[in-house]
Amino acid sequence: MKKTCSRYRSEDISRFVDNELSQARYHELAKHLRDCPDCRSLVEKYKNLTVMFNDHAGHTGLKIDPAALKQNLVLTTQSSLKKILGNIYLKLASIAAILIISLFWFQGGMFRSTGPSAIVTSVDTDFSSVMIIETQKKKHTIIWFSET
Repeated sequence: MKKTCSRYRSEDISRFVDNELSQARYHELAKHLRDCPDCRSLVEKYKNLTVMFNDHAGHTGLKIDPAALKQNLVLTTQSSLKKILGNIYLKLASIAAILIISLFWFQGGMFRSTGPSAIVTSVDTDFSSVMIIETQKKKHTIIWFSET
């Protein structure tokens, strides 16, 4: 709480309101309050705060059942744990699927033969051999020539 008077601290004014000052100090501050509007304003604020607190201090608070609170905490924790583990399993399964697809896509040659799909024709003579081969994956035609 803002106060512009430098003679008394807000702690002194709070103790004045709570009647916790010595009798001499209490009368000295009471005399000061007659002439200082800033300190009087602070006293009023503290008194209003004390009244509000006292009005609500006697009210009973919320009744909490410890067993129900523990049960709700356990259920919430289990639910959160299931969600977290479910997300982790989903992420791991996704990574495994990506790895398997990548293995087949980029390393597909490991699972199929890498040779030609068909020898279209071949010609053998005493001086040379010619073979026409079609590739398996892209169906490209390769002509192989060899001189003997």
